[in-house]
Amino acid sequence: MWAGIARMDHAAQADGPRAGPRADHEIRLAQSGVWPVDDCRDASAVGRIRPMSDSAIAFARTKIQPPRARADLIARTRLEDALGKALAQQRLTLLLAPAGWGKTSALARQIAQWPGDTALAWVTADEDDDLPRFLAALTAALEPLDLPWRVAPTALGTLSEGSRGLGLAADEVVNALAGSSASRGLIVIDDLHRVADTRLFEFLAVLAERLPEQWGMVLSSRTDPPLPLARWRARGELAEFRQTALRFESDDISALLRTQGVDTHQLDEQVGELLRRTEGWAAGLRLMLSVGSTGSLAPSRLHVFDFLADEVLAGMSPALRQFLLRCAVLPELTPARCAHVSAMPDAQALFDQVEREGLFVTPLDATGRTLRLHDLFRDFLEDRLQRDHADEQAALLQRAADGEPDLARAVTWLARAGAWDRAAAELATRGPALVPMGGGPTIERLLGLFPASELQRHPELDMLRGVCAFNAFDFDRSVTAMQRAATGFDAAGLPDAAAAARVFLHTCELSSGRHEAARIGFGKLMAAAHGGPTGALATYYNGWLAYSQHRAQDVAACFGDAVEQLERLDDAVTWQNAYFISMLSSLPGMDAVMQRYLHAAGRIAGDHASLLRVGVLHGHSAVALAAGRFGEAREWLHKADDDLQWLGHPRSILTENLMAHLLVDALHGDHTACTEAAATMRADLRESGRANQRTHGGSTLVPELRGAFILGDADWVRRVAADMERAADPFQWAFCPIERKIAAGMVALLDGRNADAEQLLMPPPGPVEFMPLCSGGHVLMLCVEAQRRQGRLDEAAALLQRWFDAVEDGSPIGGALMVGVDILEAIAASPWSNRLPPARVALLRDLAARARGHEAPAHTPAPSPAATTALPAGLTEREAEVLSLMAEGQSNKHIARVLDLSPFTVKRHVANILDKTNTATRTEAATWWVAQKRG
Repeated sequence: MWAGIARMDHAAQADGPRAGPRADHEIRLAQSGVWPVDDCRDASAVGRIRPMSDSAIAFARTKIQPPRARADLIARTRLEDALGKALAQQRLTLLLAPAGWGKTSALARQIAQWPGDTALAWVTADEDDDLPRFLAALTAALEPLDLPWRVAPTALGTLSEGSRGLGLAADEVVNALAGSSASRGLIVIDDLHRVADTRLFEFLAVLAERLPEQWGMVLSSRTDPPLPLARWRARGELAEFRQTALRFESDDISALLRTQGVDTHQLDEQVGELLRRTEGWAAGLRLMLSVGSTGSLAPSRLHVFDFLADEVLAGMSPALRQFLLRCAVLPELTPARCAHVSAMPDAQALFDQVEREGLFVTPLDATGRTLRLHDLFRDFLEDRLQRDHADEQAALLQRAADGEPDLARAVTWLARAGAWDRAAAELATRGPALVPMGGGPTIERLLGLFPASELQRHPELDMLRGVCAFNAFDFDRSVTAMQRAATGFDAAGLPDAAAAARVFLHTCELSSGRHEAARIGFGKLMAAAHGGPTGALATYYNGWLAYSQHRAQDVAACFGDAVEQLERLDDAVTWQNAYFISMLSSLPGMDAVMQRYLHAAGRIAGDHASLLRVGVLHGHSAVALAAGRFGEAREWLHKADDDLQWLGHPRSILTENLMAHLLVDALHGDHTACTEAAATMRADLRESGRANQRTHGGSTLVPELRGAFILGDADWVRRVAADMERAADPFQWAFCPIERKIAAGMVALLDGRNADAEQLLMPPPGPVEFMPLCSGGHVLMLCVEAQRRQGRLDEAAALLQRWFDAVEDGSPIGGALMVGVDILEAIAASPWSNRLPPARVALLRDLAARARGHEAPAHTPAPSPAATTALPAGLTEREAEVLSLMAEGQSNKHIARVLDLSPFTVKRHVANILDKTNTATRTEAATWWVAQKRG
């Protein structure tokens, strides 16, 4: 629900600490990005909750830049012919050998020789890679191909969560790859041995099985990856190049010596000697030829390190040796990074020398001058740095972290340096942006780098951990973390930061069934009258507290106050956390609140897919449902579905969507859609935290119960009613016993036990609509039907009068319409005589007529004049503009600039265009468009 934690703007950090005993805490918290709303001297520094953005998880761009083939690489015909054939034809190619056997060099030469229409996505794996980070790198590597994504690439991490998540994420990647116009495409993953995340390997296995025919995957590793290699080998889908295939043979060494100008008469003798001494190991050959050594160099780490120390490092100038040792902490070298980390005045000249002499570096295909140290040489340098200059290492690592865009790298370096305050600052400031993109595992892994004593000093890290748990609906864990965070902020003398943590805390208590703790906590928050985002969100969740306590009459006042505060703030970041409200739109007094909310939130959300925009679309659907405009409700819900898919179906709003679908689809007679929504809802609940299951396990079944009843599926109704009884738990919210009575009443009505049904379905005193999505009116009409069947028309008339009075006071009619045409016609045709005024009997007949299909007119905006001209294939005007530019050969980035759209919006349009025009690629769609224009 909340995508981030309280954050301080950078402008406030420049002011420095205040005097007094709190200064140390304030410096640390300011650096961390956690700052209370009213405790900062700079008015621009406000507590904020960050929403999901278009920006992917940050990583060094060099991670997706393939190496350039060095000019001095020789042609190795036998290897290159076999490897080239495999890359052109095989689904999977594996290069597997220890360090220094030329895996990356062999691939670099292939890349240089590939045809121009070959698509390439290169990812260099590293120790910090987990599945969300890898997905971010992979989709960034695919970005130049302008693939038609149907899910935001930044949302793949979110989509990958859950038991079916890996398959869903793989399917989205596969579908996007299928939209490429390239005749052959390759995904290359180098240094795969560095990866430890088992889910990443599971994802690769699924992706490899489902790759489109024209795409292949290339894996380069020092060790056998935990993938189904045997199965792929048996199918003939795997080409393998292991140590034997990669070793230099006599003719390769002969060609290498010729480039060194070796005398022809001595060639055979030297070839044999080098082959004997190196066993065909590429790195050994290069080392021995570079220093002219006559010794032996077997491919063992100990021998190599000794060799490098004696033959390579000792022969360098002191300045060059110092430069390389200091820069060894960097995975990639650029002139600017090397100058900053080495702090040497002649760093530029030394970088030039390294590049010019090719000192164990590989140039990357980057826009600037970027070099990557050979793994073996970098390992040696880091080992030597630790042995001989351990006192410098911490400072070097801290300088390496300066300005590092990759959060995982930066925090890992700072942790190695023991710079815990800086590490905490980086993680607390930049970590929240990862949470809505499935980055929870990354954050948890980075938090695991901190000693317990450091975690205790940094309450902002507990708050971040609580956000991760909240996002996963693990409310018990979030309660523990937020309690520690609030206590820590109190100890630091930062009451507003503590209040922000307590809004989280008490919301989690509410969601986990800790009713009394939540009541007391929100009471204190409301009494403190916090301003700013903390106050607005506390008021918003206080509305949910009122609902959970079965105080339906108080809900509108709470949410009305929250909307007023949000409007005054006019802060998009805070608004993005108030998106879950549509379910309550039918409660007393909520109609006016919803209209105000939809207007203000819709303006903030705009046309860009976000949780807030999905919440607004759900709100429009709920308003239409309450008014009995079921067709319009479905249209709004389908719009929400599009955005929800683009966002990767985040759990934080998926429940609201599925609950609406169970009713709306049932009202349209779509049994298949209802059963799918119910199955998804149950699966999602099983995968959420235990606290969420015990608190909401029964309530999430109510829309399924109502949908099954609307569809007339008696067996399904009975199954759900039984499941609701089994789900009963003391941690559930106050109205849950009433929900179970309603379920039992529906079963009794289906069984013909009408007296039991009347007793069980009788609405409690108070407002007619006291539950979400017009449940009250729905249940009241079923109770009237139970009374009618018993001939108890006096009692039925009294209950109907109560409903009519409520409608005249503004209560919605949608719930009554949900009982269906048969029941409404039977009620309307009953002999009411003087029990009901004729005008109200006429209204009953009108209600039955609406249920038969005569809905109230939809309140949708009139189409603009430009939209009245029908476009082919149902394209929208904007999609036609995008397609026209695609036909001109323009890229997504150019189209985004021309039409003033985000690149992600363009990607959505492209995917919609391919679907509507029934084409597979951008080229096919462009050809179709040109034909349409000519026709």
